[in-house]
Amino acid sequence: MRAPLLNGKRKGEAGGITIMVALMLLVFITITAVGMSRNSFREVVISGTTRQGSLARNVADSGIEWSIYWLDYANSSSATDSAANLNAMKIALLQNSSNSGRAFDIMSSSPTSPTAYVPASATAAVSLPTITTSAGTTMTPSYSAGITRMGKLPITDMSQGVGTGAFAPAEGGESNQAPDLWAVRADAKVLVGSVTFIHAKEVWISTPVQ
Repeated sequence: MRAPLLNGKRKGEAGGITIMVALMLLVFITITAVGMSRNSFREVVISGTTRQGSLARNVADSGIEWSIYWLDYANSSSATDSAANLNAMKIALLQNSSNSGRAFDIMSSSPTSPTAYVPASATAAVSLPTITTSAGTTMTPSYSAGITRMGKLPITDMSQGVGTGAFAPAEGGESNQAPDLWAVRADAKVLVGSVTFIHAKEVWISTPVQ
């Protein structure tokens, strides 16, 4: 005996269509939920990465500020450890102009005969305290730094007499009345598990005549 018709369709056919529609809706809702959860997870990862990247930038800024502070002659007398190393290197570079234009590692074992600065192999000038987040993640920041003596800061409309009728700039000599110009670079590293976040920053500064 055939099933009775319902709006031109048999009851069995109508029930089958209803089940198919319900299954399709269920699959669609499941896919949407999975997509939303993946997006949420991605946002969490991006948020964490942004925080660690910002920390690396801040550490690089700290390296620049540290170097600038100890390059200042007013602070040299109280320099110790890494700062004393930087001060000794600064004096050595000022005394030997042949090293001008070359970057040297602040933590060179011999400041008077400094090692060329290569960020990948440079010794950390300062290791900052380890940071532990509320989630238990450990971040270990540090930075290495290098300095380059760029010679004297050019000053126009002046000359320096070094003898009777002789002037250093006119003879190709170096004017001791001009400030010293330096390029300072800091390379920050933030170790998070097996991942290292890196940020580099470089500035040029001048120091008064010594």
